[in-house]
Amino acid sequence: MMMVKDHEGLTSYYNYKTISRIGLLLVIHLALYSCSDVNNGKQEPNILLILTDNQSYYELSCNRHEIVKTPNIDKVAKQGVVFDNFYATPYCSPSRAELLTGRYSLRYGIHNTIGGVSILPTTEILISDLLKDAGYTCGVFGKWHLGNEYPFNPIYRGFDESFIHDGGGIGQFPDYYGNTHIDASYNHNGKFVSSLGFSSDVLFHEAQHFIKENQNNPFFCFVSTPATHGPWQAHPEKLKELKKRGIEGTDKEMALYSMIENIDDNVGMLLSELDSLELTENTLVIIATDQGMRYRGLPNPPAVNNHGLPDDVLDFRHKVFCMMQFPKKQKQAYKSMALAGIVDIPPTIIDVCGLEVPANMDGRSLKPLLTDTKEWDDDRTVIVQCPRNRKRKKYKNASVKTREWRLLDGKLLFNAIEDPYQLEDVSAKHPQVVDSLNAIYNEFWESLPTEPILARHIIGAKNAPEIRLNAMDWYKGNNPHTQGQIPSKRNNGVWPVTIANDGLYHFELRSFPREHPKTIAANKTVLKIGESVFSKITDTEQEKVTFEVELKTGQYDLSTFFESDSSDENKKSWGANFVYINRIE
Repeated sequence: MMMVKDHEGLTSYYNYKTISRIGLLLVIHLALYSCSDVNNGKQEPNILLILTDNQSYYELSCNRHEIVKTPNIDKVAKQGVVFDNFYATPYCSPSRAELLTGRYSLRYGIHNTIGGVSILPTTEILISDLLKDAGYTCGVFGKWHLGNEYPFNPIYRGFDESFIHDGGGIGQFPDYYGNTHIDASYNHNGKFVSSLGFSSDVLFHEAQHFIKENQNNPFFCFVSTPATHGPWQAHPEKLKELKKRGIEGTDKEMALYSMIENIDDNVGMLLSELDSLELTENTLVIIATDQGMRYRGLPNPPAVNNHGLPDDVLDFRHKVFCMMQFPKKQKQAYKSMALAGIVDIPPTIIDVCGLEVPANMDGRSLKPLLTDTKEWDDDRTVIVQCPRNRKRKKYKNASVKTREWRLLDGKLLFNAIEDPYQLEDVSAKHPQVVDSLNAIYNEFWESLPTEPILARHIIGAKNAPEIRLNAMDWYKGNNPHTQGQIPSKRNNGVWPVTIANDGLYHFELRSFPREHPKTIAANKTVLKIGESVFSKITDTEQEKVTFEVELKTGQYDLSTFFESDSSDENKKSWGANFVYINRIE
């Protein structure tokens, strides 16, 4: 059993669910009509997208795991279409951005999961935007990791219902302080609420409620679990079941097994709900995970040769499981070996709904493979690249994939069919293939914006009277990302902000978030916005420091400094981890 209730006394960060899309959606909307099924007098299909976090391709019983049992996901694999040559960009934010846009994440500046380059700019049109415009009700439950403040929160990105973790999940910097997988607090449509139960149970039950509420209207339900990402924490009941079956392992292994099996139980629950509501026939179900976890869970894993490269560029960091079922249109169950990737999910959903796929998408609709059971006759190319840095660099961590070949960092070549574990570089034997794939990559690289896209936090917008900045989004300086780093007095950085309106603004600077106040231990506090500098002498026992300053519309760098007269050189100056800002009317 799980329950959710509002927190009392906490300020809501977001008040409205709309945002001007600066004319971009108008262009898309003109290209779209209505679902073709509507034109034929039929109901639009529902969409259920389930994405697990950091779950290995091999951590399903249908993919040879020797311990975990995943009968419900296995059933979808048996009854649906399994895409068994399927890839995703390693790391959470880039992968999730591509899942929602159908476009490579380097096109809009998502290079990492922290450091100000994990936020999805509003210049990008999301699948939720398109479906909402087509009459769908959209809900997201769980991990988002693409920006929490206005205008990046899901409630401004086409989602009618948002029940998520702030930041990238359990225990990350912006997450509700002290969260674990059990009895966590979530950001529900902009307001923190508490829950009872394990994270996956809570999120799937929220999704179940959403589906019940919208059973008579077309819906897009996106369930995005924080499991199986760390911290690994055992599901109490599943752990007992594993032990009764005689399963043994380290605490981390047992926690991981229990989390996987609990996800599978909840998948079964949600699919049973679709059955009971008689929605299964007309619902496209997609189950996938967001990144490859090397060979974790594979019995007798092969030897690994990184060839002097980061493993982020190798297939075992990209290969993920993905399966789909759509009884209304699916011809038969089978396993497709067509080269595909997470970037293909948005155009597939759009195509299944009878909408026109936007021409700027890098992904390709998998509907022909889902509904016609035919492989593509022509080869295609998929590019996977995550610089894992604030700046992109040509070739860094780049993999150019075709059905037969893999080109890594522009120089190493592997035959994906004969050498799936990428052990032997054959570039010297096939220089023409290297040249051909490099030409494809160079065309992609030249198509990227000349200047990096930077998602700026908007302060003083009418739709968001108050926002909260957090240190995980600094785009210069340090890169803190876990709550264990909050007490440190060594980190500082800079936020990129846009002041939306002239006026008087209230700033509240804190080391710890409001829900867990602690003293700052600073003698002086400085707030810098552009070239303007404001300072105060402060008491070391203060939990917060406030400023009221007049600001003009424009783009600025914003930074803060807590200063101490401590003799410790490492603790003389550090930044506020959280800044709450609102415009005073």
